[in-house]
Amino acid sequence: MLARIAALALALGTAAAQQAPFAPAPPALGPHLPRDPAPSLAGDSSTPPPNMTLYPLSVGAGPRVALTFFSDGYTAPQEARFVADARALTAAVLDDGGAFGHVRDLVDVWAVFVPSEHEGLGKDAPLEGAPFGLYRHGPELRGVYPAYPGRARAACDYWRGAGTGGCDQAILLGNDGLYGGLGGEFTVITASAENGAQVLRHELGHSLIPVGEEYDGGEVYSGVNAERAENIQQLKWAAFLDAAPRIEDAKVPLQAYPWHDLDGGAWSAAFTSSGAGYTSALVRLSLSSIPRSAHLLVALNGVALAMHWADGSRDRRWVQVELPFGLAPGSWNVTVALTAEGRAAEAGQGGKMISSFEVIEYAEGFRKGGVGAYPTYDVRGHMTLRPTNEECLMRDVTYPNFCPVCAHGLRAALLKRIEKKKDA
Repeated sequence: MLARIAALALALGTAAAQQAPFAPAPPALGPHLPRDPAPSLAGDSSTPPPNMTLYPLSVGAGPRVALTFFSDGYTAPQEARFVADARALTAAVLDDGGAFGHVRDLVDVWAVFVPSEHEGLGKDAPLEGAPFGLYRHGPELRGVYPAYPGRARAACDYWRGAGTGGCDQAILLGNDGLYGGLGGEFTVITASAENGAQVLRHELGHSLIPVGEEYDGGEVYSGVNAERAENIQQLKWAAFLDAAPRIEDAKVPLQAYPWHDLDGGAWSAAFTSSGAGYTSALVRLSLSSIPRSAHLLVALNGVALAMHWADGSRDRRWVQVELPFGLAPGSWNVTVALTAEGRAAEAGQGGKMISSFEVIEYAEGFRKGGVGAYPTYDVRGHMTLRPTNEECLMRDVTYPNFCPVCAHGLRAALLKRIEKKKDA
């Protein structure tokens, strides 16, 4: 889903200036998924749902941390589909080369099928007969909320205490082919072929390590992958450094989360570049319901960026465009609009959405690879440090693996959980 295309000859030195009844309050706009717990709705309970069926997906000997998928929106005839979806997601993150491959010896993975009366997810309210009541708030491909967290908690508790199976981290899997989910006590994901595994590994990283964000514009920066700038000589990850510690110089002159339906018109924003000395840049945006790059025009001061994808997917996607010559000092204007072909195309769920847009500028000599000290800016512009530039799935959800620091933190956290289980 990620398009990484270098924008050719983009020096641009001559550029010109420039609530529904059942739903919780909309989450603060941001680049990824919300982590605020949804309120329990009428119909929640502290007892597990009936008719649960357990399937082992990846189970070993001895004490381990149990990750357990629970179905929602899968009807009784779709039981085999749920097991296949859960098995595919397990393989995507746990097999050799996967983000959790290095801790496969520390985790068990189970699937619990619970039949739903209706297929899919609710919109602004849970579907009748859904065991955990997963639903989307509004049309956007973003948050998926459990209406019945008490029931989900009880289901996890049941299998944690049962003689067979287990549940240390519940994963609520919604029968929907498009991006969405939730982090927190429960990891909520969908069966999206493009995004399901990406959401799963990122949100499990938050739940299991645990760590805060690495992308810019978030709220919480904590854990093994975050450090204050004044601690540059005493970094938590000093043992992993590839060179003497220094804070790499990068600026974010534009960061926006418009969640704007482009069928309603173009979206634009103005910003000022960081000036001389910043010799390269990156444009990163996320979209939904844009199946071909020919449907979209992204321009900086009227000059179109070179992009290409044609996979036909209307799911959410992330696009990155490298600007190897950087941006000339001065005022800039970015415009995102549909082409004639894009306007004529059928919209998918949530509309032809520009969800986020970010410009990052890098100073001359910026080290883009290896473990070091890279600046991250929160929603208020305050800076913390992270271990790698873009080589971690906690920073870039499309990146397939953890950085060495987060990978080490994951293993340490799982071992700590296992020791607690042995002592219990």
